[in-house]
Amino acid sequence: MNNILWVELVVGMIVSFTLLGIFIWGVKQGQFDDGKKMMNGLLNDSTEELQSAIRRDEKVKELKANKKEKLKNS
Repeated sequence: MNNILWVELVVGMIVSFTLLGIFIWGVKQGQFDDGKKMMNGLLNDSTEELQSAIRRDEKVKELKANKKEKLKNS
């Protein structure tokens, strides 16, 4: 029984490191880069959507600042 656990552990480690190696290789080779998708997304966004995103970011910053100020005053 103990030998089976060791075999499972070794096989699991080999598979894990193999998958990690494949992932690292893919990242280094640029397999996950998709520059065209990002550029097309920017080109197809309307002015209203961009303004909405800016307002949303400003609101998040404002809420974080208010929260930090409330914690500071407490």
